Amino acid sequence: MQSGSLPRRTTRQKRDGIFSPAYLATTVGLLMAITACAFDNTAVTAVMPRITEVLGDTRSYSLAFAIPFAVSILAMVAAGIATDVAGVRLSLMTGTGILAVGLALSVVAPDMTVFLISRGIQGFGIGAVIVAIYAVIAQVYPAHLRATVFAAFSGAWVIPSLVGPAFAGILTETFTWHAVFLFTLVLLLAAAVLLWPAVRTVPATGGTLSPGSTRMLLAALTLSAAAGILNYSSQLAVGAAFLGFVLVLPVIAVSIRPLVPAGTLRGRPGVPRLVSSRVLTDMVLAAEIYVPLLLADVYGLGPTLTGLGLTASGVTWFLGSHIQARHAGHLPTPLVCRTAAAAMAPGLLIVALAAMTGVHWGIAVLGWGLSAFGIGFVYPRISSDALELSPPERTGFIGSALQVAGITGMTIAVAVGALVLSATADLGAQSRFLVTYLVLALAVVPFVWLWRPGAGESADAPHHSH
Repeated sequence: MQSGSLPRRTTRQKRDGIFSPAYLATTVGLLMAITACAFDNTAVTAVMPRITEVLGDTRSYSLAFAIPFAVSILAMVAAGIATDVAGVRLSLMTGTGILAVGLALSVVAPDMTVFLISRGIQGFGIGAVIVAIYAVIAQVYPAHLRATVFAAFSGAWVIPSLVGPAFAGILTETFTWHAVFLFTLVLLLAAAVLLWPAVRTVPATGGTLSPGSTRMLLAALTLSAAAGILNYSSQLAVGAAFLGFVLVLPVIAVSIRPLVPAGTLRGRPGVPRLVSSRVLTDMVLAAEIYVPLLLADVYGLGPTLTGLGLTASGVTWFLGSHIQARHAGHLPTPLVCRTAAAAMAPGLLIVALAAMTGVHWGIAVLGWGLSAFGIGFVYPRISSDALELSPPERTGFIGSALQVAGITGMTIAVAVGALVLSATADLGAQSRFLVTYLVLALAVVPFVWLWRPGAGESADAPHHSH
């Protein structure tokens, strides 16, 4: 690494922070890029019922989320390999360009087909950009500043989840839903302008494509395709959709194996169990995409109130994460996971019962907020423990495994939700969402089993001095 080509790293510069002149443009650019990705990921959820209604294809609601999830699996693995082989400059700018094309296509999308294509392109772009951003941090910032950058990232991801849904709702009702994607596009392009001076001087790594990389790429391609087919099949007649699930789930189980630690599918204590927990936690998190649909179909709410409902869960997620971090040194991981389960399951049940009884929509929002508290409580612990238990040379693989595991769990849960809604199409909206949320709550059952008392707890016990 030619340190002379990067921002200055002299002894004097070690006193500089991430917002010092040497790193200011890079830091702001990275935070804007993460904010754009987070906005596309969270704020769009609030206005998706309006988008599918305007485009005249409400059956494609689930696909609008599932397609970018599925495609991002391939993008994450491909971007990781591309960064190692060709360098961060190519992977970051290519990912940014792809995401920009996807956003621009959403801005002009005249029908659901074009919109779904645009969502797929966005999924690939986001997956590539997030992986490249991690590489930028490793190659541009000195080691003593990286933890500060990651802490700033948390804020850049949380803020869109707090204010983004309501803001997206206001944009939609004031102008049009296209404005949501236009705002994200402008944010992304501004980020690219700020990042270019930093990444253009980072030398290419000049690596080669290893046989292991090729195997991982093929596995990711298979996993992406299987996840896509799974979600497409959920749109078919119930019998055909169920058959699709039976045929495709084993393919997902086989193709994910090279991308995660050995023992993940069995929940073996240690890092594999933490990665398994990420799959199940993200399956619960996937229930969030059906909250706006519930609020629109059962309660008749528009995008702004729907967005405020999701903002409430963003607040409880943040509280859960903050409380866990404050007491991390006193809470063993199994207790953190059981506490999270004690919030996630009742929260989903409250949403289901609120849908069935038609009580005030605030109760449904409260229920999802409780689940979000549990997810926020456990999410950082899963990631930090998995990385802390891994040797340094494996942290890249484990970080990627957590991302792939989470996206895979979310994709499966979205498909399950779509299948349940399709199978219950003849019922009223209240009954449909009752069944959907009861089924999605089942993801908590294996999560509780993984963390039952006495299930190899010492293997998941790094030192929590933070």
